[in-house]
Amino acid sequence: MKAIFNGGEVNYLTILHEGIFHVFLNTDVVQLMGEKFEVVNSKAKGAGQMDDQKVLFCYQGHNVGELEMRNDSKVHYQEVRFNMRIEPAIKLLLENIPEVMRLKVSDKVVIHGNAAKRFGRW
Repeated sequence: MKAIFNGGEVNYLTILHEGIFHVFLNTDVVQLMGEKFEVVNSKAKGAGQMDDQKVLFCYQGHNVGELEMRNDSKVHYQEVRFNMRIEPAIKLLLENIPEVMRLKVSDKVVIHGNAAKRFGRW
């Protein structure tokens, strides 16, 4: 929740995939990733690298995302970096959080899961 949605400050994950905007509620995304991802620490693969520099989010034996502490700059404080590979991530989301509606104003916006309960109430 912190890495992707700034601790709940951001309500939705919206991904443009094949010309359509897919909207997911933050809690649906976090719950799914918690259930499906295997979370492991990285292992050094080369000279000068150290074990456990990244936290890897694996799905079906493949690295989908990583959380990394960065301190390679002498002028900046440590930074936390979160990377995710879009293709396996969108596949996971689309297979597990069903489409529940398309917006009447545009068929290019698809709402998934519980996002429909909150989307557009303002």
